[in-house]
Amino acid sequence: MITNLSRTFPARPLWIVIGLGLLIAAVIAVGPTLAQRRGRCPSCFSLVTGGESFDSVTPPALPQEWLATNALGPPPLWVSSNSGLPGPPADTLPNAAFIDDPAVISDKRLDSMFFSFFEGCCAQVTFRHNFNLEASDQDPNLGFDGGVLELSSDGGNTFQDIVAAGGGFVSGGYNRTISTDRGSPIAGRQAWSGNSDGFITTVVYVPTIQTFPGIRLRWRVASDNAGSGEGWRVDTLSITWCHTAGPCPPRPRITPHPRPTPQ
Repeated sequence: MITNLSRTFPARPLWIVIGLGLLIAAVIAVGPTLAQRRGRCPSCFSLVTGGESFDSVTPPALPQEWLATNALGPPPLWVSSNSGLPGPPADTLPNAAFIDDPAVISDKRLDSMFFSFFEGCCAQVTFRHNFNLEASDQDPNLGFDGGVLELSSDGGNTFQDIVAAGGGFVSGGYNRTISTDRGSPIAGRQAWSGNSDGFITTVVYVPTIQTFPGIRLRWRVASDNAGSGEGWRVDTLSITWCHTAGPCPPRPRITPHPRPTPQ
């Protein structure tokens, strides 16, 4: 269930808008993990949270505004699921998002709803996922089938890897590089591949795009022309960012005491 993701903001005078823009730019310049290091938002900002656990739908339906497509390969598409492999089937019962890992070339994509960070900063995404995707059993750094996280900032028209888009992993990042000799649509890229042995946590900061409609995230899994795996499950998505409702109040100035006049 998505919570606290839609807000209406009143019109403000130009000088306030400019001031807010300068404040946000200053916070971003300090670094995208500012809120993470402090454990709270910067002064004059409040924390906004949202999430999706895929538990408000009946499988195989996806939540409203989520989109599944197959750019290559046979059905199925991404669905919500409450059973099957890889196990366990969900992090928070009963459901998780799920896609298979077939023995043919495929490119299967799950796009989230849009997230807007207007007048905000320090956005961070956390999710739990469980994957068993075909990988080399001889080279622990080599994957054959793999999953990646991508981001769009132009309304979902184009996507690029979360790192190339200006984000970065805090924990639980990619663990292998996809082989270049088996026809994978993501050949040569870093990805999640192999067996996670259950649900693991990934935390990633994302660029706080200020323009409408914000960002859209994509979980993308690609397979090659030989071998298969059990698939990929994604659950317990949480997204947080810091929002300011107005300019910071001015700090009080210290009035210096008059110096005594030498006698």
